[in-house]
Amino acid sequence: MEFCIRLDDACPQMSVEKWGKMENILEKHGVKPMVGIIPDNWDKDFKAEADSEFWNKAIEWQNKGWCIALHGLHHKLDYHEPKGYYQLSHSRKTEWAGKKEDEQFVMLEEGYDVLIKHGLIPKCFFAPCHTFDIETIRALRKMKNHGKEMFVSDGYAMHPYRKDGIDFLPTLFDTPHKLPINGIYTFVYHPNNMEKSDFEYLDEFLFRYKEYFKSPDIIMKDFNRKKSQGVIGKILEISIFVIRGIKGSKE
Repeated sequence: MEFCIRLDDACPQMSVEKWGKMENILEKHGVKPMVGIIPDNWDKDFKAEADSEFWNKAIEWQNKGWCIALHGLHHKLDYHEPKGYYQLSHSRKTEWAGKKEDEQFVMLEEGYDVLIKHGLIPKCFFAPCHTFDIETIRALRKMKNHGKEMFVSDGYAMHPYRKDGIDFLPTLFDTPHKLPINGIYTFVYHPNNMEKSDFEYLDEFLFRYKEYFKSPDIIMKDFNRKKSQGVIGKILEISIFVIRGIKGSKE
């Protein structure tokens, strides 16, 4: 069993205090996460004053072995009919789905080049709200053909897998759990939205189980690229989709 941590929504307008707490906890336990950086943030929900030191901090993360990820382009979400996604989702928000392959390729290149300009090398891509479509995958394959390969932090399975020529590191849970079934699990955190109790829980969990955590880079380097999502992965995808739908209907 192996775990890794994904951090979403790093940008100059992030909460410096909360991200500092997260970094300190991860440093304390020797855990190296993947960190999703918004190349050019337009999302007004991030209200903090822009941190002039952000890009220097991002370089420090990379130097410490954190896996740099391209988290969308502007994080500007549009309402979208919840269908046609590459994987099952209930979300009505997306930055990517519904756009043509060529437009998405331009968006990927623009975001990728922003990070490169700041001295960062993105090895991973993940879309805001987990919403993307087959055109996104085709655009990612085109990026790969241009020497800008990125795996995707998303999907449903007990292990990394390859689908339509792109490698996926699945994301099944937000809050860390010690799970009874052997697998490779990504725990997704949004530091900007975390409360004191969230940090305390993570600190305690890492104290108990830090030996299970690996860098996403190492996990993706070691996995067997002949693996597919498989029947179990598809069952997980459908089950989680149904559970979220039932939960949403009660809210």
